[in-house]
Amino acid sequence: MQTRQTDSELVSRLSTGDEEAFCELYVRYWRKVRNFILRFVKSCDLAENYAQDIFLGIWENREFLDPAKAFSAYLFRVARNKSINYLKHLARSEALRRKVLSNSSPDYRSGVGEMLLEKDYFAILQNAIRRLPPRQRQVFHLSRDNSMTHKEIAEMLGLSVYTVQEYMSDSLKSIKRYVSKHSGIIFPVSVIILNILGYDI
Repeated sequence: MQTRQTDSELVSRLSTGDEEAFCELYVRYWRKVRNFILRFVKSCDLAENYAQDIFLGIWENREFLDPAKAFSAYLFRVARNKSINYLKHLARSEALRRKVLSNSSPDYRSGVGEMLLEKDYFAILQNAIRRLPPRQRQVFHLSRDNSMTHKEIAEMLGLSVYTVQEYMSDSLKSIKRYVSKHSGIIFPVSVIILNILGYDI
C-alpha cells in the first residue's frame, strides 16, 4: 500500500511544477477551505469562487512555496484574509456612497455623482489592478489579499524590501490614475474612494 505523503512532501513536489502534487493538495483541502470561507461570507457560490482563487494563486506562485512551513496554516490564513476583506467590502460599500456625495459639490451630486453611483466602483478598481504589470500585480495581491508585510513579500519573491515598496507605490499611483480616469470623477474624490476601500495613497 502506498504511503500517504505529507503536506511538506507534496509542497516540495508542487514547487517544481508537479501537477499531481497540486491535485492531491487540492483534493485534500479544497472542501475544508470552502467550508471555512462559507462561515464568513454566508454564500456557497462566493465561498467556492474564493476557494478556487486561492488554489489558483497557489499554483501560480508554486515556486515560492516553502515546504518547511505548514501548508495548511498558510492556506487558512489566506482564506481568512480573503473572508475578512469581503466583510470589509460590505461594510465600506454604503460608507463609500455617502462619502463620495458628502465630499462633492451640489452640481456633482445632481449630475456626475448620480451617474457614478450607478457604476460598479469595485469593478473599476479590479480593472485597474488587472492592468498592472505582472510583478507589480503579484506584489500588490500578496500585500492586500494575503496581508503579507513588505518584508515577508521580499523574502518570498527574493526581492529587496525597497523593491517591494517601490512596486507598491507604483501600483497605487497607477490604480489612482485609472480610477480617476475611468470613474468620471474628479481627482480628490477618486482618492476618497481608494482610501475608503483600504488602498491608502
